[in-house]
This record gives sequence, C-alpha cells and structure tokens, in this order.
Amino acid sequence: MTFPLFGHDLFGGYTGYVVGTLVGIAFGFTLERGGFGSARILTAQFYLTNMRVLKVMFSAVATCAAGMALLAATGLLDLSLVTIPETFLGPQIVGGFLFGIGFIVSGYCPGTGVVATASGNVDALLTIGGMMGGSLLFGAFYGPIEKFYLSGAMGVLTLPGVLGVPSAVVAAGVVAMAIGAFIGAEKVEAIFCKKTGDPVPQANPKTRNAVFSGLGATVAVSLVFAFLPKAPPVATARPVDQIGAAALAEEVVTAPESFWLVDVRGEAVAAKDRIPGAIALPAGTKGDDLLAQLPAGRTLVLYGQKELTSLPKGAAKFPGKIALLRGGYEAFQAAYLVKPAPPAEATPVLVAEYRMRTALYQRFTGVRSVPEPVQIQIKSTAGAASAPKKGGGC
Repeated sequence: MTFPLFGHDLFGGYTGYVVGTLVGIAFGFTLERGGFGSARILTAQFYLTNMRVLKVMFSAVATCAAGMALLAATGLLDLSLVTIPETFLGPQIVGGFLFGIGFIVSGYCPGTGVVATASGNVDALLTIGGMMGGSLLFGAFYGPIEKFYLSGAMGVLTLPGVLGVPSAVVAAGVVAMAIGAFIGAEKVEAIFCKKTGDPVPQANPKTRNAVFSGLGATVAVSLVFAFLPKAPPVATARPVDQIGAAALAEEVVTAPESFWLVDVRGEAVAAKDRIPGAIALPAGTKGDDLLAQLPAGRTLVLYGQKELTSLPKGAAKFPGKIALLRGGYEAFQAAYLVKPAPPAEATPVLVAEYRMRTALYQRFTGVRSVPEPVQIQIKSTAGAASAPKKGGGC
C-alpha cells in the first residue's frame, strides 16, 4: 500500500473493495492500451524484435521505486508499513523458472492473460484455465513438496536492508538500470528486426527523454532528503516491552507487517533454527547499522537463545518501540516448534489449546501431523444421589 489509508481506518472495508476494483480496472485498461493483451507482442520479447515488455515493466518499476523513495525521504510514506513477503530463496528461484517456461509456452502471464481474455482471445482463456488447473494440482500434491516449498527461508529481505543504504540510493540504481535497459533495448530491436525483416518498433525520443528527466530529478531530490543531516537521538533510558510466545505467534500469522523480528544469536545459529520471518542479525558493526536503520513504523522484537537481559548496541539507536521475547527462542520453540503432547486432563479449554498449538506447529515447521484424538471430559455438575436428610421434618 503506497499510502496506508486503509491501515489508518480512513475508510472502511467496502470502500476498500471499491477502490481496489477501480484500480484493477485501470490497471487492466493500461495493459490493454500498452498492447499487453496480444500474445504476439508479448512473445516478441523472446525473439528480441519487440522489447515493449521490458520497456513498459522496467519503466513501471523505476517509477514506483523513485516515487516511493521520494515519499519515504520526505516523511510522507512509512516504508515499514508496506507488506513484503518472506524470502524463500530456492523455492522462489524454481518458481520463477517455472513461471518463465509457462510465459514462453502460453505467451501470457496471469495479468495479461486476464486482460486478453476480456478482449476475447481464446488462447488467453485456455491459458487462464491452465493456471487454474495448475493451482489445483499444486494443492493436491502439496504434501510431498511441502518441505522444499518452505525451505531456504531467509526472513523479510529488502535491497536497502541487505546493502545497508537508504532506499533513495537503491531507487537511483534502479532508474539508472532502467534507462540503460531502455536504450539498449532499442538497439537490440534494430539489430534483430533487420535480420528477421520485421518492422522496427517506433520510438518517441522526446517523450522517452522527458520521462528519463523526470525520474532522474525525482531520485535526485530523494537523495538530497535522504542524506540531509539529522539530529542525533537523545540518549535517554527507554522503556522496553516484553512479548510472550503466544502473542508473538499470533502476530507472525496475522500481522507480520507490524514488527521487525530479529534473531540476535548470529547468522550461523539462526540459519539452522529460528522463528519464521526472523532476520538473522549480522555480527559487529553491520548488525548495529541494520538495527539503527530499520524504519520505526514497526515494533522491533528481539530474541536470543534465552531471554535477553540487555539490548544489542545498535538497538539503542532504533527510533521506534522495542520488545523482547519473554523466555527467548527456547520458550517459542517449546511452545510451537516441538510437536505438542495431548493434555493429561482433557478439558474443553486444554483440548482447544492443544489443537491450536498443533496447528501452529504445522504452520511454523511445515510438518504435516494429525492431532491425536482426544476425548473431551465433561464433568457433570449434578452431585451424587442426595443423602437422606438428618433430623427434623414431619
């Protein structure tokens, strides 16, 4: 979300649906006008005779990067409120490779397939049907591939975070690459169209240069704001909250965008076992810089092997709220990363808690296990047969 209006309750759910629908219609209209409803134009990218896909998509990425960097540098956008999926390196590489094969074979990706279907192209309709069938097959055979699907977890990674630089610097690099790719694509088109005899796609240097100038000016202003000297934080004793394993598990599942989860045990240890979504803290000054540069829009949650008694050096410069995991990794591991045992006393509350812990254990570890059947014991509120009354009576 570029402007988190919905997240700040500035409009309700139904308004959000209307806004999302209108944005989707506008996006589809733009794709159709850009020629992305035609498989011929899309597949020409792979023959290097029409690089429109590269030009349009890279221009969109550069525009978004430059705009977000400017808004973030001027304080109008909190990038920490933008939800970013966790990185699973191996599975995502394989997924991208399979996606590319499907794109080449069908001539469409999901978005362009829907646009072309709305335009009445039968091949796009078949492509959408194939995507739906593939999704059903994935669900049917998820069990055997689940371990691989959840492997290679690296937490939430961003280029500014990995490189330790402001987002404006990354945006400047993206814009520079986009300009180079755009100019290079025009030269590639001229070379390969000459070989195939296809007409060279028309270029509009005036508009292209105006867009380049606008993007360059945007990132230049972003860089100025990003590197303006900032007042050093006042060194004061700051309150540090604590969060329990149950509360953290709920946040990991329902609101992963609300916090930064950092494992301070070191990259080697965290690579073997860690809480899903956690960022492994690098050693030395690199780790201190990472903590100091995290945006303050989220709560910084820190944990070690056991409960932390002091903050890492870099955390003192983090401008937002900080919380420590009560009991550390061992508490979370005992609660949700080890298969739970059925309760000794099968009361409704304990059985419900056991089933919830089993579900979270499966969610966090990827291990498919069926909870052991537990018969709920319902204690009768009625007492034993009434004893005969003593004394009195008529």
